[in-house]
Parts: sequence; structure tokens; C-alpha cells
Amino acid sequence: MNRRHQKNNSNLTRRALRNRKKPFYKKKGFITIISLLVICLIGGGVYLFNKDNSNATPKVENKASSKKTDIKLKKVTPKKKTADKSKKQDPQTVKDETKTDEKKDEAKNAGSDDKSIKNAGTYNALSYTSDWFTFKLSNDVKLIKDANGDAALMINYNYTNKTQSPQNPSQIQSKYMILKQDDQQLSATQATGDYAGIVNSSNNDQVQPGKSFDGALLVKVNSTDDDVIMSFLNIQTNQPIQTTQPFKLS
Repeated sequence: MNRRHQKNNSNLTRRALRNRKKPFYKKKGFITIISLLVICLIGGGVYLFNKDNSNATPKVENKASSKKTDIKLKKVTPKKKTADKSKKQDPQTVKDETKTDEKKDEAKNAGSDDKSIKNAGTYNALSYTSDWFTFKLSNDVKLIKDANGDAALMINYNYTNKTQSPQNPSQIQSKYMILKQDDQQLSATQATGDYAGIVNSSNNDQVQPGKSFDGALLVKVNSTDDDVIMSFLNIQTNQPIQTTQPFKLS
């Protein structure tokens, strides 16, 4: 058998003989197989790595989309507040309607509306009259001292209520009758002593519809020498009528 082997080796070239004698791990076929295995392993690793990255990407996108949804919800809230503010602006109309109702109530209490007023206010011979009331001034006009000891002018009158509701004479008098001295409007004051009863009654009592009342007004004067001028207002326009009543103090 050695002879056959030697015979076969004699037919090989020196290079082929040298290659045959190499260890298996140095032979070209083995190296090729190993290289292919390494390439396969590397390719498989790259594939698995890319697959893991592709699976992780949707999770990032889902987080981003949830954040966008939260921002949209925050933008909706201010719109609701704006709508509430716009609703809160409506009471301005109510105030205007209230003023209109007050005018209607005043006309109702007076027993007449503005269109049906025939006498809106006239003054003649110490008598101030209108569709709503009549004031008959007395000749009993006095300079007295008020509750503070200051000089005051007291004017007695007889008041008749022509409306359909109870009225306070002092309130009607202060609304439609103005007293001035040296172009300064005089203010009401409190009485004392014998005059307190009639003045306080005029300030507090109510006169029923169709009834009359004897009362008195009392105003503080700035001087005991200068004249006091009484003027009267038109109940429809609240403007002074032409006729006035002077009171001479000296």
C-alpha cells in the first residue's frame, strides 16, 4: 500500500503535493466555507437589528400623537369661556327696560300717561295746580329758627292728591317746587318747638287719592334780607314754567 501511495504522489506536481500536505483548516475549501458562514451571521445580525428598530418606531409615533391630542383639548377650553362672557353681557338691556317700567308706573300712579296730560303745571294767585296735584300756598309765611338755631323760611300750604295712589306731600313739593336765594337752591331743614308737628307730618304722612292735607315746608336761608324766589316745574318736561313766586324777607 505504501508503494501505491508513493506512486500516486509521484504523478503530482510539487505545488499540488504541497497543498495536499496542508492542514485542513488552511485549505481553500475550508476557508471559503468559514467565510460564507461569517457573512451569513453578519447578514442575519444586521437583519435582526433593523427589524428591532422598525418595531420600536411606531411606539414613538404613538406617543407623539397622544401629545397632539392633549394640545387640541387645551385650545377648546378658552372658547367656552368666551361664550360665557358673551352671555353675561345681556343685563344692559334689562336696565333700559326697568327705566321704561318706572316711567310707566309713575304715569299709572298719577292716573294718567304723558299723552293724556291736560294741565302739566300752572301757577296763579298762590295756587300751583296740575293733573296730579294742587298746592295752595298760604299767606302765613314766617322766618323762624330751625332745629340747629339757623334762620329758616316756613311756608304753609294745602295739598290735594289727584292721583290714584297715596302720595307724600313733602316728596311731591321737593320734586316740582324749587326755592332759590341769590341763585342758590335752598335745602330743607328740620323744625323745632311749635312748628315741628306740621313740618314732620308733611315729611312723613301719606295723603290718600282725592284727599287734601294741610302741611308746611321749611328751608334754611343764607340771608334774612335777600328775597327768596319759588319756581315750579312742568310735570311732563320737568322744565320750569314761566310764572314764579317771590318772598320778601325784609
